[in-house]
Order: sequence, then structure tokens, then C-alpha cells
Amino acid sequence: MRLAVLIITLCLTGIVGLQSCTIMAGGSLLKDQGTANGGALGILVAFLFILGAAFVMGLPRISAGLFALAGVLGITGGSSSNFSDLKIWGGLSLILAVMSWFGSRELRRKRAAAPTGTVPAA
Repeated sequence: MRLAVLIITLCLTGIVGLQSCTIMAGGSLLKDQGTANGGALGILVAFLFILGAAFVMGLPRISAGLFALAGVLGITGGSSSNFSDLKIWGGLSLILAVMSWFGSRELRRKRAAAPTGTVPAA
């Protein structure tokens, strides 16, 4: 589960980051502050995706918290700005948060089943 979250997150980060940079640059060129702010928030969501991916293998609960934060920011920011795709990225982030939470349970079971004195592979 954790590996799947890592792969999905790395793929989505590129899409979210590129789209957000484009939206922010376009909003700045057109002097549309709402669109530029939505793009900036999208870049923050992409950064939280990167942080969530960094922690998903070893500390999946922290990863779940980061994805949940990105989801809340994405959904609320998509509602208040002209960047409506941000709601989609926020929803996908909440799904990744749930998957990370299940990954933490998987890791806990794996560590409990390991013999004493050994560290299981992530």
C-alpha cells in the first residue's frame, strides 16, 4: 500500500506542480489576482505532496497528516479561487491520506511480526 501511495504521489506531483505554475503565471500575466493566488496554493499542495511522499515509507502517519492538510487546502482553496481543479487535487490528496493511514497499519503489523532485534524492510 505504501509503495502504491509513493508511486501515485510522485506521478501526481508533476501534474499538480506544472498545472499550478501555469495557472499562477497566467494569472499574473493577466493581472487576475484570484487565479494567481489559486496557482500559488496549488504549488503549496504540490509541495505537501512531495513531503507526504518523502515520509510514506518510514512514517506513514505523518504522511497521512500531510496529505490530509493538502486535501483541506486544496478543497477550500479551489472553492475560493478561480482554480477549480484544485478541488480535484484536494480530493485525491484525501484519498492518499486514507491510503497512507492503511499503510501505517500495514507497517505496524509487519513490525510486530518481525523477530525481536531485527528491523523489517520498508
